[in-house]
Amino acid sequence: MKWHRLPSSALSEKAPIKLLKIAGRKVCLISNEGKWHATSARCPHAGANLAGGWCENGQLFCPYHRHHFDLLDGKGAPGQNNSIIIYLIEEREDGLYIQLPETLMSKWLAFLT
Repeated sequence: MKWHRLPSSALSEKAPIKLLKIAGRKVCLISNEGKWHATSARCPHAGANLAGGWCENGQLFCPYHRHHFDLLDGKGAPGQNNSIIIYLIEEREDGLYIQLPETLMSKWLAFLT
């Protein structure tokens, strides 16, 4: 796992849900009720872009079929039998960071250098 600093421009935009590409991975950065959250970008039900969705009561709603997921643990509503990935977010003095798994390619490149 590796920490990546999020671009400050993403933190200043007014949209509550933003699609970002960090270290080759698409993630949703979500500002909800004064807290930052980060999730996988695709709905596991039909592959919709979750950045086009909305939040209510600590849940992220998919724009296609309204499947919804808890912003704290990623679990879908009862009966959905699916979930999304929740990434750790950490506020530091110099910005907001997200923890992402390293790709096999990044590990290989680190090994070679």
